[in-house]
Amino acid sequence: MNFKVEKSGTVAMVLMPGESFEAAMVEEFNHNMLPVIEENTHVVFDLSNIRFLDSMGCGALLNTHRKLKEKNGKMGLCCAKKQVSAIFDLMGFPQLFDVFKTREEALNAYA
Repeated sequence: MNFKVEKSGTVAMVLMPGESFEAAMVEEFNHNMLPVIEENTHVVFDLSNIRFLDSMGCGALLNTHRKLKEKNGKMGLCCAKKQVSAIFDLMGFPQLFDVFKTREEALNAYA
């Protein structure tokens, strides 16, 4: 999974490509996230393109959150479509890390 990373101040905004984030993509995602986690303490995932997320994709996001938390960092999600937000709500994601409606909200929160 080749995602684009945009830096804005101290925040790394990760633009998730494609319409899904599922098991077949997790290994490459985890590998590509290593330098992002090493170089940043605030990471926000822009999920505006994602329409489907399976349990392995959710697990990869949780793993990223754990790694950032270990270094006193923060992770947020933004721009999730309604069906993806429903999955996050069911899994309790809003209690674990920040969920924002827009990129601007996320950037302002971590500025």
